Amino acid sequence: MASTTPTNPPAQPPLKRLRFTFPLRKKGQGDAAKAVEITDEHEFHKLLKNEPSGGYGVSGAGMWHGGIHITERGAGQSLDIKAGVRCIADGEVVAWRINRTYLVSELPEQDGQPAIRAPYSTGFALVRHEMEFPRGTKLTFFSLYMHVQACSDYPENGPWPAYWPTCFEVTQYANDRPANGAGGQAAPASHVGLRVRAGATSSSQPIAILPQGAQVRIGKREKKWGQIVEANGVTPYPAKAGDWVEPAAVVGKWIHVGKNNAGQLEAREVMPEDAFDQVVVPPKPYPIKAGDLIGHLGRYDSLNQRTSDRMVHIEVFCGDDIKLFLAQGRDWIRNNCANANAWKQLGLPSDPTILRVGKGTKLYAAPFQEGQDAPCTDVTLIETFSELAKHPENRHTETAPGVDGQKRNWWKVDGANMLHADISGWVREQNFAGGRVTREFAQSWIDFDTVEDEHDPTHTMFATTEAYIDYRTGADVPEPAALAKLSPLMAKVYRTAFPTGDGRQAADELRDAASDPWRAFSLSRLIIQHESEWANPGKWTKLIAAIEEKTGAKAEHEAEQQRIEKLVWWEAVQAKLPGFPEPAVFHIHSGALVGNFSRPAFRFTLEIMKNLYPDVANSKSEELEVIAEELNNHLSLYQLDTALKRTHFFAQILQETGKKLSVEEGFVWKAISLIEKFSYFRNHPTEAHLHGYATQRPIKANGQSMGVSDYITIANGAYGGRADLGNGDHQSGDGWKYRGRGLKQLTGRSNYKDFSRWHRENQSEWPGDVLNFEDSPDLLTDLKYATRSAAYFWVQHALASKAEKGSQPEHVNAITAVVNLYTDSYAARVDNFNRIFNKGILE
Repeated sequence: MASTTPTNPPAQPPLKRLRFTFPLRKKGQGDAAKAVEITDEHEFHKLLKNEPSGGYGVSGAGMWHGGIHITERGAGQSLDIKAGVRCIADGEVVAWRINRTYLVSELPEQDGQPAIRAPYSTGFALVRHEMEFPRGTKLTFFSLYMHVQACSDYPENGPWPAYWPTCFEVTQYANDRPANGAGGQAAPASHVGLRVRAGATSSSQPIAILPQGAQVRIGKREKKWGQIVEANGVTPYPAKAGDWVEPAAVVGKWIHVGKNNAGQLEAREVMPEDAFDQVVVPPKPYPIKAGDLIGHLGRYDSLNQRTSDRMVHIEVFCGDDIKLFLAQGRDWIRNNCANANAWKQLGLPSDPTILRVGKGTKLYAAPFQEGQDAPCTDVTLIETFSELAKHPENRHTETAPGVDGQKRNWWKVDGANMLHADISGWVREQNFAGGRVTREFAQSWIDFDTVEDEHDPTHTMFATTEAYIDYRTGADVPEPAALAKLSPLMAKVYRTAFPTGDGRQAADELRDAASDPWRAFSLSRLIIQHESEWANPGKWTKLIAAIEEKTGAKAEHEAEQQRIEKLVWWEAVQAKLPGFPEPAVFHIHSGALVGNFSRPAFRFTLEIMKNLYPDVANSKSEELEVIAEELNNHLSLYQLDTALKRTHFFAQILQETGKKLSVEEGFVWKAISLIEKFSYFRNHPTEAHLHGYATQRPIKANGQSMGVSDYITIANGAYGGRADLGNGDHQSGDGWKYRGRGLKQLTGRSNYKDFSRWHRENQSEWPGDVLNFEDSPDLLTDLKYATRSAAYFWVQHALASKAEKGSQPEHVNAITAVVNLYTDSYAARVDNFNRIFNKGILE
């Protein structure tokens, strides 16, 4: 029997790592300063201490509270609320409600107080996210952004959140006309409107003209450009007089949605009439990235305090699959934490990301020196290494191996003593004599714990509604705030925040826990199962009825009940969204989730791109920004997650595009060089001398300058008949049609065809871009697709794995051999690599 050689199973793709970000940025210092990203979870908790009405777990009123509040009067004082609330993680918007204008609660004059009108928002956005770890183990969770701003509070023409179902209407200020046709034929005078382009730049190929008054739906937006996703009922004019354009040809293409040079809007954003005041579950979810705009703080004026304020309620929840997800992830790490190859198979870094300092650990006065009366931390410290590394003065690296045979870092950390007064000191990051200090993985969800138990069905923190009413009304009963009066669930919550508390004022302490950032931090690690606030409005009816038995009917109670009935949305979403959980979900603190998984994500910036392309730093800054944005949007897919990979990538790209950033192959060839280089011109030397230049660029032997017809002939001669490129013969025109384009100079019909296939396979990354590059090869002159095509080649040819092997010339040459085997630019590409690498441009 013939033996068979076993084959290795194909490499599996890396696990998709969600990007996380805090929901708002901090204000910059000074009027003109830019907002600053929050990267430290502890800083976030310190900001939330200014929000007494809505702490995680328990509200200021003593009710269950599954999220956090951010208000204009509270944390908003330090946050960039003008820029809006941002999505905390990559995902897809699966439901929303948009208020046309705010709803209003009206209270009559009573008890000497004037009548009031209190606006409030019922608007929300619901985003679904999916996390995988280890391979095959997935968790679906949702982030909710409640009480977002009503449409009436936005400027007349937006800009509105991108997921809103808006239309763009072409205005009378759009005066683009079709180009003249063959023989100078002019278009009819009525053919005027807004030009549709293949890409999101003014240099992209014109596709059609949208008539004035036409309305189209826009999906993705890039700066002042919008991509058309729907154009029902629109009959566009052709881009060139005398041509014909199918109405469907504009879908997936781009229009300018900013102001023209005269400061006028050529396309005005409008909202359809059926978009307001209803729960919408779209048939196709809207993809959204971490950091994308969700909305702005909406009005939510208090009925009790009669104050005006803006706020957003943010919460995260999931089904009970969280328990299995945590268990399996932690089990994998126990078995594989030190196995770098196991992490590599998942496509994840093998280094821990979190420093954990256990409660009771001594904080030394200096590295290696305990000092006299070294304080002990009475709280558990959790810090990310990326955040610690921002303060090099608080880091000391050992010069000789320690007791474990390793050269470890010492870090200066902040903690709190038994009185929760601030303390600080030094710890060794592992095997520390002063206590338990460990390096942990985010995938361990370190110190997170699920909590479930009985609770009051009317959502108070007490075991019974009656106990809550006694507490709220100040009834003359023994110890109304005592721990024994709390529900079993809330008793567990209390013991997490106050492990040594006597419990006599447990209710008061829990209501105030968010004002102590360390207690808030400990509570943020609880993943609490509780029925959602946004389901089953009947519970509030029962609670209010019970309260009024003691207080009598009050106008604010009726107004609150009316608000609650308008706010709920759970059942409406559950009816239309398959797999949406029942209301008794597990709640996760949004800040804790972001803090645990946030990482220092590399971002291409305009400054970085200018350093790569100094010769066009000023003249092509807009184009450089397009490249940066495209790479940032898909950094994980493009496998550019390390400085070494990025440096190898651009060492090749710089050679392909040249210093001037050319994304289209030039064909200004010397006649004699054509004969030496290409077999076609060796066999047809007359054509070489007819179309190539003689001695001086670009002057041909007949004294005329080379032109487009010459370039076409040269391209078809050079690339026609190339079976390895999938091109037809020299007469087919494939050589010119599929000439080198893009950042990597993609060449040949088969490569354009394969790029289209790869593009379809990754459609979830760019759901609005349904494109065929074999049919429309000129799309690759658009910088976005020029960049994407280069990334395709990089990924499809597994160049990232070659890049990981090192930074020596042989490593660069190995990649060059794949990109362009017979090039004479091997040394130049090594020089490109060394310049980028030595300057640390892509660190």
